[in-house]
Order: sequence, then C-alpha cells, then structure tokens
Amino acid sequence: MPYGVAEFAAKLGVSRAAAYKRVRSGAVGAYRVGSQWVVPEQALAAPQPSARPMSAANAEILLAAISNGRVAASDPVVRRRIAEKAGLVRSGDVDAQRFWSWVRARSSRLALGASAADLPDLLDDVRLVRSGVSDPRAGLAASAVAEGYVSPADVDALVKDYLLVESDRPNVWLHVADIALDDEGRAPIGFVIADLLDHSGARERGQAEQLMKELRR
Repeated sequence: MPYGVAEFAAKLGVSRAAAYKRVRSGAVGAYRVGSQWVVPEQALAAPQPSARPMSAANAEILLAAISNGRVAASDPVVRRRIAEKAGLVRSGDVDAQRFWSWVRARSSRLALGASAADLPDLLDDVRLVRSGVSDPRAGLAASAVAEGYVSPADVDALVKDYLLVESDRPNVWLHVADIALDDEGRAPIGFVIADLLDHSGARERGQAEQLMKELRR
C-alpha cells in the first residue's frame, strides 16, 4: 500500500524533512493526491540517487543528445559537459541508476487515473507523445496504462477531455514538457529510457537497461 510522507520517513528511519526532500526530488516516484504527497510502496526497495540531478533544461538536452548525437547547448562549457555525459552513456560507462540520477528532475510528472475504456483514445490523441511504458520500443505491451509527454499548453485540456483525476493507483503518467521529437515523430529514445526508470519496477528497469545497451550498437 502507498505511504504518506510521515510513514515513509518512519520506515526509512529519517526525519520528515529528509523524507520530504527525497519526495520533492523525484527520486522515489511520489505523486500528489489533492494536497498530499503519496509515496508508492516500491519506493522502499528502490535504489537511491547516486548523483545530483541536472537542471530540467540540461537534462532534456542530454536525453536528446543520447538519442541523436547532437548537443543543442549554446554555452560551450555546458555543451562540453553534456557531450561528456552523453558519451559515457552511449559507451556503457554509466549504469542505469546514475543516468537516472542525472535526469530525474527533467519535467513534471502527473500520476492520474482514467477509465480503462478511454486509454486507447488517449494514447492515440495527437497531444500525447507516447513514451516510457507506452512506447513500443519499451517492449512491454502495457495496454492497461498510458504514459507520454504533453505540452504545458495542452495538459489542462487533455486532463479535462479524458476526465483524468489524481489517483493513488494511477494508470496514466503525463510528463509535462515540450520536447523535440526524433526524425520519425517519436519521443527520442533517451526520454523513453528515463521514463522507464522512473517506475522503479524490475520489469521497467530491465527494459531500460536493454535499451541502454542498444545505444552502443
């Protein structure tokens, strides 16, 4: 069962302030239900971040660079640092946990509930770019859930159109960000990998690690 922040802190043996810091960092996959933070049960078994997160903007540049080999940063120092990180990921010199630690703060992630009957239409909606468990490249055949990127300009309308509600048993994950698509109109593979790692489950992590291996080919 999910935990409140106070219970999560007690189970970890840390202060409530320390627990809130982990929750807000995105490290444990927590989500809001109303005004309250909810921490998923699997967070207790999830590995903790092994590096400081990059800024949202730089994380998105890194994820795109991993996917297409181009570092779209104007500052030469930032460009060099991101190029170094992208090279480490593509060569297999960075494990999945450290990679996720870098990019975990890349965008807002909404955990929502939807009618199962509406999921096919939601996944086909042009405002949603499939990613994570819903991207075919993940190989998970996860028909009972929906995940993807939606522009900040579209998120409120999308939530309203599909009657999406905050839930402690979400079946929809929306990453709120404008991302540049790849040459085939899909989410770049770096984003798919990062989104899979957000889930903390063994199956999702395994598929993320496999996709990271395929980057080396």
